Amino acid sequence: MAVLTSSFARQSEASITCDPKLKPPGLCADSASSKVDALDELKKIDRKLDDASELGDATVFQQLLAEEMINVSSEGTVSKKTDVIQNVRPAKKGTTLTITATDIQAFVSGDTGVITSSKTAKWQHSKGSNSDVYRETNTYVRKDGQWLLIASQTSHAPPPYSAKDVNLNLAVDETQIGGNRNANVVLVEFADYECPYCRQFAKDTMKQIEHDYIDSGRIGFVFHDFPIESSHPHAFSAALAALCAGEQGHMWEMNHKLLAESSALGREDLFRDAETLKLDMAKFGGCFADDKTANRLRQSMREASALGIDGTPMFLLGIKKPGSNKIKGLRMIEGAYPFEVFKETMDMLIASQE
Repeated sequence: MAVLTSSFARQSEASITCDPKLKPPGLCADSASSKVDALDELKKIDRKLDDASELGDATVFQQLLAEEMINVSSEGTVSKKTDVIQNVRPAKKGTTLTITATDIQAFVSGDTGVITSSKTAKWQHSKGSNSDVYRETNTYVRKDGQWLLIASQTSHAPPPYSAKDVNLNLAVDETQIGGNRNANVVLVEFADYECPYCRQFAKDTMKQIEHDYIDSGRIGFVFHDFPIESSHPHAFSAALAALCAGEQGHMWEMNHKLLAESSALGREDLFRDAETLKLDMAKFGGCFADDKTANRLRQSMREASALGIDGTPMFLLGIKKPGSNKIKGLRMIEGAYPFEVFKETMDMLIASQE
């Protein structure tokens, strides 16, 4: 989609160039009035082209398109004036096309104008109807006193993301479940302490999830370490530190520290964090250096890979019966999506258990 930069927006506030030879007497005396007139004229021309599309009237396009005009489709296909005009034809018999425009924004700077709007094209026919919603940005230039369309670009908004259906089983350590350990709905996050998206998610979206769902006891939460060693050299050690802090009942405190201090994940930093949490440093150091701890982490990573986890952050939402250490994964969210995506999925699962 074409982006109108702030610099262009500022330029649009300037008075448009006014040539007395091309305007009725008196119009050039008031630049603000001239600008308003130009904006209204552009909107009318844009609507005129939509009307011509509805009727399949190619003559209007012939008159209002600049010779050097280019059109860029939402798929990235570039076409010229002759191509555009060839595609303007009346709808098939029994079919009616209507085009409506909303969120219309107009800008003028000198002899250049832009109209951007959200449009809906709807085809009504005997068997029903179909429609297309798109964003259209049209750029006009004024030549010899007439506005001509020189560039048009359309784009489609990406479909709203929704969690995908899965059917997965995951064993969890109940002692490592945050929130309500007896909650029927559990959110599992697969994350890497050095992953920037994981840290951003923890800072923003996770705060809302904690407030609305975890702290209130509506769901349980599991943080599943999945360090990406190929690109994050400190991630595995950070995950070890969290596991060892967990051995002393301070996993969540260490988890929050590591996610907040991504630039301090070296060995000295990890041990300093452990001291700050007042851990038994002999036990922490022994756990950190123990091959059994690393093997346990790698086994956990293999289990995640077997579920299809191949990046971070990824999330599994599922059902856990009280007293069980098994989660039945039913939905997966692949990425740090906004809170609304998680809310919709969690609410649906919670409602299914009531």
